[in-house]
Amino acid sequence: MTFVTSPDDLYKSVPVVAFERNVTDLWKTRNISPNSKQFGIFTESTGEDTDILSSIYTDDQELVTRKLGAAILQQRLGIDLRYRIRTGSFFRWVEEHCSLSYNESGEIISAYSYLWMSSLPVEWALLTKGSEVWNTLNSKIRHDILNQLTAILGYLELSTDIITDPMLIDFSKKEQNAAEKIRNRLIFTREYQKIGLLEFSWISLSDIISEALNEILLGPIRIKIETNQSSLYVDKNFRVALEKILENIPVHATGATDVIIQLRSTDEGGLLSIEDNGCGISEQHKARIFDLGFGNGNGAGLFLSEKLLSVFGITIHEKGIPGQGARFELFIPSPILNFNP
Repeated sequence: MTFVTSPDDLYKSVPVVAFERNVTDLWKTRNISPNSKQFGIFTESTGEDTDILSSIYTDDQELVTRKLGAAILQQRLGIDLRYRIRTGSFFRWVEEHCSLSYNESGEIISAYSYLWMSSLPVEWALLTKGSEVWNTLNSKIRHDILNQLTAILGYLELSTDIITDPMLIDFSKKEQNAAEKIRNRLIFTREYQKIGLLEFSWISLSDIISEALNEILLGPIRIKIETNQSSLYVDKNFRVALEKILENIPVHATGATDVIIQLRSTDEGGLLSIEDNGCGISEQHKARIFDLGFGNGNGAGLFLSEKLLSVFGITIHEKGIPGQGARFELFIPSPILNFNP
């Protein structure tokens, strides 16, 4: 294990940028740690009087200004802020802790800040504006279509009750089946449109696995979780991705009695494995299980899981042995993993 021995080593090893605020204008800097250029923050800074506010995403400026102002009025010794800041051509979430000190008159005499950098840059201007409008429109259209499909399915069921011709009954059942598939696809899009729109935070891995398991009926299958106190920097969709993987076990893992969920460290982050001792997945199916529409169910679960995980930079593969069980391996990049063995 390598230990950090100096502030310079610290700034090179972790995604933290430090700077001193100008006490006469808290939205100006006095000194900035050298690694700010590495993350693309304050790229034109000379270290003196750099404008902080102009680098913050427009929609976040009012909130952080108000929170910092309130902290000063209350003479608080520290304040935690969360906002998006420009890093090169992207906006990136940061968490700032600002330490404040005052003289006997209540005037600020120092203000030191530390920024923790998220590893997941996102074009938030597109997501928070364009996607919000588009998703609202999609939700409205989807709701109307689902209502019409419900009516169609109802009429088809009534028609089946009064039709006596075997050929027409067969046609009616096929029409019902097609309408149900359309309905399932529309419901799937309701989950899919949430990708990338929720706020990231550090989440206990064991807690989020337990939450996912609470949504799945595994019956007599025994679960063993070996993740200790590790945590991930993700949003709530990570739990949904886990649910989509776990819900396949009681349905497809014929003969499974045990499931082991284990996290181990790798050179580039961590490997989270979900392994059962069921029938496994045949070699000819391994390459297609993440395709939309593949499988005996609605064919959307593992497809959605893979897409949700990709938002966090996590990749997923199936590495089980046919006849011995399935093994899903999630490769987690180190910037979003706090590994605690």
